[in-house]
Amino acid sequence: MTKIILFLDETNHGKKNNVFKKNLVLITSILSGVLILSSLFFTSVVGEEHQVELNSLTNTGYFIQNLKGDTIDTHLSWRLVDGDTLYVNILNGEKHSEKIELIKSVLLSGETIEIDNSLLHKGPEGTMSTYYLGWKGALEAASEKQDTELFIPINIELINSKNGEGDITIELSNFRNGDGYSGWTKSITDDTQNQILKSHIVIFETDNLSDSQFKTILRHELGHAFGLAHSTAPEDLMYPSIETDFPYISDCTIDAIIHLYDGGTSSEVICQI
Repeated sequence: MTKIILFLDETNHGKKNNVFKKNLVLITSILSGVLILSSLFFTSVVGEEHQVELNSLTNTGYFIQNLKGDTIDTHLSWRLVDGDTLYVNILNGEKHSEKIELIKSVLLSGETIEIDNSLLHKGPEGTMSTYYLGWKGALEAASEKQDTELFIPINIELINSKNGEGDITIELSNFRNGDGYSGWTKSITDDTQNQILKSHIVIFETDNLSDSQFKTILRHELGHAFGLAHSTAPEDLMYPSIETDFPYISDCTIDAIIHLYDGGTSSEVICQI
């Protein structure tokens, strides 16, 4: 009978096993490092994709006029009965049909985004704040956050009339404003009750604005139409010249709406870090 004898080279087998273990440890270390770096990278840029390039400072203006035609300086708000609807009319929409969907988004969207506070110098990296892309979502959030003395306008309907009808009118113009404004808002008021009766918004040089620029300016002007004055904070949407790269509706702006509609005597947006 033939015997088959197997000789195992224990020394060589042990060396191969040690090499395999070393390679496994090395690969594991590399993968762990990649995961850590990826985690740090993505944490640091949350919200960066929502950055808006405005190219230059965007100046805006607003003024308040009473029924006598006098320009006045006061706080003001809409005085609505629960369930009332604010009607928003677009003027010259037929000449700028590509802007209609942008207007709907800024006015009616309830979408929110998260932005790292470090991008706006509001807090340490890794901490987040919520921002609203549209006013309907922001106003609903304000209404849900606190019961107020006056009803916050949450029922908003877009209409299309050439006769200037509507509580708020948005005029799309290709003219350049002589004062250098990209947009302005005029509110007609009953100053005996600090009540807005009608607001008129004009967006200037409409055809020269990118979609992001157009939405930014309109988002700011609608803040005035709902009663807000300018903000004290350069990083806020309602700052007189829109300087922020993230021009969305913040908690600070929502708190200003709540203050105004809860009987506050100031419509200024005061943001504190």
